[in-house]
Parts: sequence; structure tokens; C-alpha cells
Amino acid sequence: MLKKLLMAAVALFFILAGGLMLLMGYVFNNPGTVFNAFNSVADRFLQGEAHEENEEFFLQGMEELQLSSRRVEMEVRFHKGSTLKVRLSGKVPRFEEGKFILQTTEKNRLQVTFLEPLASHWIQMNVNGQELSKTTDSQLKAEIYLPESYKNHINIETQEGAVTLHLPKDALYELDLQSVQGVISNRMETSPSLQVQPQNVGHIQVRTVEGAITVEPQE
Repeated sequence: MLKKLLMAAVALFFILAGGLMLLMGYVFNNPGTVFNAFNSVADRFLQGEAHEENEEFFLQGMEELQLSSRRVEMEVRFHKGSTLKVRLSGKVPRFEEGKFILQTTEKNRLQVTFLEPLASHWIQMNVNGQELSKTTDSQLKAEIYLPESYKNHINIETQEGAVTLHLPKDALYELDLQSVQGVISNRMETSPSLQVQPQNVGHIQVRTVEGAITVEPQE
């Protein structure tokens, strides 16, 4: 009985080895067909699907607001209401579900983090020295609406994501813009203001590593 099992295992090994050799020979002699199949599968897997999230946060009692992301682009506007409104939209890789807006509260500080999908953003293949790589078209953008009445500290941080601030022309804000490698552009016209009360001045700090920072008037 044991001898038969050993013979069956050896036969199975040779069958698998032979099939692998045939497969390798086919790939070696038909790289074009393999690449075409790879393109078809990769395109379906990496093609982004539409995604949208909407959140609203109360800022009463919050002395500091932190908005952060790694690659998600942020566009900030102001409105007449009293709450922070956030819309995150774009594309995410297939099979990637879940919320990408994370809220944490610590004492008088509200932090809103814009996450990214965990799925791989690229696939790479090498056949006979020929390399082919595919990247996903997934991309998320955060549209942020801050209440004009909020005059406490606002901190915005990204690594690669761009930040665009649309400031009301008649609003008073102290800006601190910092970027390691990103371009900083301030299109606001500054004019001296007399008898300004400190409580009427907002404080906005924007820090990025590579992301561009743009400040422009809100229409």
C-alpha cells in the first residue's frame, strides 16, 4: 500500500513539473499573448470605482481643528453656517470598501483624517526581461467647508496632497504656510486693518512636504 502511494506521489510530481515546464515554455515563446492577458486582468482590477462620503461636525468648544492626509487633495472654503462640512469624492480601487474619513476628538481638539485605500496601487510583471507595470486611476479629493465664525486654530497637513484655500475677501486670517518641496502661491491682496480685535482674527497653518499650497479669494 505504501509503495503504491509513493509511486502515485512521484507520478503526480512529474505531471506537475511537466505542466510547469510547458507553461514556462509557452510564456517564453508567446510573451505578447501573456502581456495582453495581463493588461486585461490588470485593467479590470485597477480600474477605480466611484466613491463619495459626506460628513458634518460640530465645532462648539473646539479650540483647535486638525485636517490631515497623505495624498488626498484638500480644497477649503468657508460658509455662513456653524458646522464643519466635508465631502470626500473620487475613485477607489475595486473591492476596497469602507469609510475614508476618520474623526478623533481629544479634549478641545478635533482631528479629521482623510485616509487612502489599503489595496495596492500598482502591479508589475517581468517576462523574458520585458517589464510591464500598471497603476490604478483611483484618486480622492476632500472638499471642506468651514464656518466663517470659527476663529480658533486651524491646522492643515499633507505629504503629497495639494491644498487650496479659498478665503473670503472681507475675512481676517493669520496665515502660516510651509512646504518642504511644494510650490506656495498666495493670490490674496493684503490691506492694513485698523482697530482689529484679536478674537476676530482666525489662525490657519498649512504644512506640506511635496504638495502645492494655493491661497486665493473665495468667489
